[in-house]
Amino acid sequence: MSAHCSHCTLATDYCICRHVQPCLSNAQLALLLHPNEPLRLTNTAPVIEQTLPQSQTWIWQRTEPPAQLIDMINDPQWQPWLIFPADRPELAARSLPWQPPLSGKKALFILPDGTWKEVRKMVRQSRWLDNVPILAFDPDRPTRYQLRRNPDADHLCTAEIAAQLLTLSGQPDASNAIDSLLGHFLDQYHRWQHHLPPTVY
Repeated sequence: MSAHCSHCTLATDYCICRHVQPCLSNAQLALLLHPNEPLRLTNTAPVIEQTLPQSQTWIWQRTEPPAQLIDMINDPQWQPWLIFPADRPELAARSLPWQPPLSGKKALFILPDGTWKEVRKMVRQSRWLDNVPILAFDPDRPTRYQLRRNPDADHLCTAEIAAQLLTLSGQPDASNAIDSLLGHFLDQYHRWQHHLPPTVY
């Protein structure tokens, strides 16, 4: 069985770390992972973490909310946004279009990460997220992510969402860096799973 890279999580022969382009961002991405998500090799959170070293990751626990993230939500220097589809009537009122943060504030994007079923459960059981506005935005292209069953083309994977958020907040270089690394990840993962030789760039 092949060893795995501890950074990109792919089998070492298919490692994409040489393609990482670290970027700075004037927004903060906070990844809230379902406990099952780090165990999945299809998880795209490492693409974000490698490209944006200042991004932060927490493992969601129903009975132990992340105190540091809650402090950031309540800190007036941040404008928090929950990235979650407001497709239930009780959530519609919280769904707001993107507005750049007021002077002196920075955007805090909270991205729950897991299967759709897991993410919905996480948000429903996290009362500390109840007052965080939900960001309403429409993807400008369908998903490229085909590593899991995905019923809708507009259900983007986490790395695709992160790239879209960076574009939305006026950071095209960071967005392109995530998008490029994700492309390498999808290509090499596919080749690894189908026993094809890795692509040589």
